[in-house]
Amino acid sequence: MGKGGRIKDWLIKLALAGMVLGAAGCGAGSGVQKDSAETVTTAEAERTEQMQETEQPQEEGQKPQELDGNPQEWEWDAEDGQTLRYAFAKEFGGRAGVCVPMAALSDEARMEIVKGQFNSVTMENEMKPDTLLGNKPKIGEDGFPVLGFTVPDMMLKEIRAYNDTVGKDGRKIMVRGHVLVWHSQTPEWFFHEDYNVDKPYVDKQTMLARMENYIRQVMEHYEGEDSEYKGMIYAWDVVNEAVNDTDGGMRTDSSWFRVFYNFDYVEWAFVYANQYAPTYVKLFYNDYNDTNAKKADGICRLIEKIKANPDARIDGMGMQGHYDMNFSAAEFEESARKYAALVDEIQITELDLKASAGFDGTDTEEEYRKQADVYKSLYDAVKSLKQEGVSITAIVFWGTDDRHSWLQSANAAGGSADGTRVQCPLLFDKDYQVKPAFWAFVDDSKLEPATAE
Repeated sequence: MGKGGRIKDWLIKLALAGMVLGAAGCGAGSGVQKDSAETVTTAEAERTEQMQETEQPQEEGQKPQELDGNPQEWEWDAEDGQTLRYAFAKEFGGRAGVCVPMAALSDEARMEIVKGQFNSVTMENEMKPDTLLGNKPKIGEDGFPVLGFTVPDMMLKEIRAYNDTVGKDGRKIMVRGHVLVWHSQTPEWFFHEDYNVDKPYVDKQTMLARMENYIRQVMEHYEGEDSEYKGMIYAWDVVNEAVNDTDGGMRTDSSWFRVFYNFDYVEWAFVYANQYAPTYVKLFYNDYNDTNAKKADGICRLIEKIKANPDARIDGMGMQGHYDMNFSAAEFEESARKYAALVDEIQITELDLKASAGFDGTDTEEEYRKQADVYKSLYDAVKSLKQEGVSITAIVFWGTDDRHSWLQSANAAGGSADGTRVQCPLLFDKDYQVKPAFWAFVDDSKLEPATAE
């Protein structure tokens, strides 16, 4: 990655532009959601008419070379042998991913972990709607917001520069786009008349037009014929966290809900993503509490609704994986099988492990051992599912190291921590050293035998 001079120059430009990045992690809204008793049903004639007006997906050109090939057949050098990207490619044919914020680019040790271990990157906040839309609306002559790509493009330029230095496909870092449609970290003005929060919500047709324009701008910027980033993004989370935790119905603490009062917006998001995204870019629904049986059933109902629309495309399910030490491999496998029955692939998209309830930050050796056992049970489940024919194509960790985990501070988002306890959720400690959990994925023969409780 670039050295200090380039990073400082970028950060100065960023400050002058007055851009503010969201500080939240990825999770969902806080607490238990309550379903609204009010339901609005979209007229069938209205839906049919707009479906007919929507263009059919365009056939795209050939898949970029970086996306070709079976990971299990990639060539590797000896130094790749003890890396996550090598282990994942060999064991289940998937990518090893990590969440990276803009601030990480100026941390050389942190970026050494990224470049040394992973071949997939998810931007923590830099591709979310609040970053691209900005705090205040900038409206173009067509009446739609003009998106600003300065921040994510800085990161993509660095990734591309790194990729130009490596020859092996397995070492090239590809990007998971995160996220197009989400109730959180989307400016409230986006949902209101004249983009003014003091005015009423827009009607459904206006909101759909805004959604389509947003998705079109994103896809044209990154996948257009003249885009310097074409082929770097291999998947997009199209919709994030639309299902509630209580009964698998739709979450109602959302401005998307307050406009639509139903799941139609989710279906349309996948219609527009299919219309504008190349076929080699995989389209995902992404959610947390993904092993909860009621919520998993609700997610499956939503996926079925999307699949029933011939103009929509959904390729995969993103199981966020914000788990804790009570993780159940059996529940994980059961839910993964449900999703796999409906979509072509599954990815674990935001993996971390909250600490044991009694952990106070002192006996780290014991906590690390427990953590390694839990991570090993998850990885064993992934490999077992692979043998069954369940296609899991990536495991993405939500951060490089414990020091920079979003779980260290209080957050009201789903899958988060309350900020009252020390957390050690990732594979590298606060000093960037590997923990036993790392070997649970790379070489479990190096793990100490579990002691009797």
